[in-house]
Amino acid sequence: MFSNIGPFEAVALGVVIVALYIVPSVIAFRRRHPNRLLILTINLVLGGTLIGWAVALYLATRSAPAARSRPV
Repeated sequence: MFSNIGPFEAVALGVVIVALYIVPSVIAFRRRHPNRLLILTINLVLGGTLIGWAVALYLATRSAPAARSRPV
């Protein structure tokens, strides 16, 4: 399947794979999610597995918890 791939195609494929890999982190940072560093860590450490990537994507796309107000 990849036996006739050239250097340009290999670089282009690598760029696409890396771009897809970091999508959850990009979403979290662009939305200024309060747990963006946790999402980045999950994405970098477990993102190579489909489950870890899916968890990071889920956390990045869910709404941030509302800030709790203290009673006076």
